[in-house]
Amino acid sequence: MLMRENGFSEGQRGKRRWCGLFPVLVRGQYSGGRFFETHTLVDNISDGGLYLQLPGNLLPGERLFSLTRLPGGASLAALGRIVRQETQGHGLSGLAVRFSRSRLIPAPSPSD
Repeated sequence: MLMRENGFSEGQRGKRRWCGLFPVLVRGQYSGGRFFETHTLVDNISDGGLYLQLPGNLLPGERLFSLTRLPGGASLAALGRIVRQETQGHGLSGLAVRFSRSRLIPAPSPSD
C-alpha cells in the first residue's frame, strides 16, 4: 500500500483510502439475533467502505450501521454489509464493510 503525504493511500483495489484511526459508533445484530451498539476505531475508510475491528463473531453478509467522525469535524453515516471477516487476537474480528448507502454530514459551523 502506497502512503501519500495527505493521509491517503492507494491499495490493491485502486481506490483512494484514508488511513488512520477514526472514532466510529457501530450498530448491528449478531447472528444469534442479539442487537449491539459499540464505539470502536476505523482502521481505514474509502468511498466504498471501511475496515474496523469489533469484539464478537460477525459474519460476511451481515449488515451494520456506522457513524464515523472524520478529520475536520464532518461525520459519515453509512449502512453496509460485511464482505470479509478476519479473526484477530483477544476476541476481536477485523471486518471489511462495503457501503450500500452513505451520507456525509458536514461539520457544525462555529456559530452552532
